[in-house]
Amino acid sequence: MRAPLGAIVLVAASAACRKPPPDATPDFSDALVYVFSSFDAEEPDLAFGLRALEQQVYAEMDILADDSLERSLSQAFLTEEDVAGLERPDRDLALALPVAVAGASDHPVDDQTRIAMLTDQTVVEPYSPDYFERTFLSGDDCWADRGCERMETSNDLIKDNILMTIPYWFYKDYRWIDLALPDPGDTTSQAEDPRYGFVARSWTTEQFAGDSDKNWIRQSYTIEVWLPRDGRAEGAGSAGTGGGTLRLLALWTETDIGGISVSDDTIIGTARIGIDENLDAQEEWLDTNLQ
Repeated sequence: MRAPLGAIVLVAASAACRKPPPDATPDFSDALVYVFSSFDAEEPDLAFGLRALEQQVYAEMDILADDSLERSLSQAFLTEEDVAGLERPDRDLALALPVAVAGASDHPVDDQTRIAMLTDQTVVEPYSPDYFERTFLSGDDCWADRGCERMETSNDLIKDNILMTIPYWFYKDYRWIDLALPDPGDTTSQAEDPRYGFVARSWTTEQFAGDSDKNWIRQSYTIEVWLPRDGRAEGAGSAGTGGGTLRLLALWTETDIGGISVSDDTIIGTARIGIDENLDAQEEWLDTNLQ
């Protein structure tokens, strides 16, 4: 089956404006990949990684910019070591294209949990408007109010746009972290007042086919963070104050679009715009439902 003419025209017309973000520095990539690969580590280790990532976000991104290109970077690719322990497709990780988008939410970290607890996620997912169902596997009775550290979910959805319609599912785990914990191995520093944020990691375990096996989601991994803009982040400046939440979503994804030749830059640029629209939808939902 040939790709629809409208889809081909759309890609050609939009490719120029869907620019890929600039490459991240090694320091940014190292911190981001460390948070992904250390998601299950001891809390001081993950807190250390999140503080490093927080510093790099403020140093390299203008989180208050209107243009998502100024809030985006292309981080390093994942390696086999980074995904050790995850059930995943037998695919070359160098084919999973990277992009990270940050932004500022006006709503505090604790309020952001309201979105994580939604069973129907379509209200915050513009590219899954018809079906996105979350199943809670553990922690849903205690995680939101920090009664437990971790929550695990499974997510069934249909990704739907002019290029493809693909039903698929993925795991997504959430974890609270006290960012005020001393560095790993530091036995002399005194504990500070708690500073809670949370992080989520998702991944696909198999490949998913769309229309007539022409379109595919081959593999996908994300790491997301929600950190307080409370003036306590080192080197954050004014962007790290004023309340609300620092948001970051980083994606590594491999997709096939049957019948259309699309460059990696266009795929990354399209993913950048999609992530930013998701962040906007989440903020709009919070604006509406927390009044």
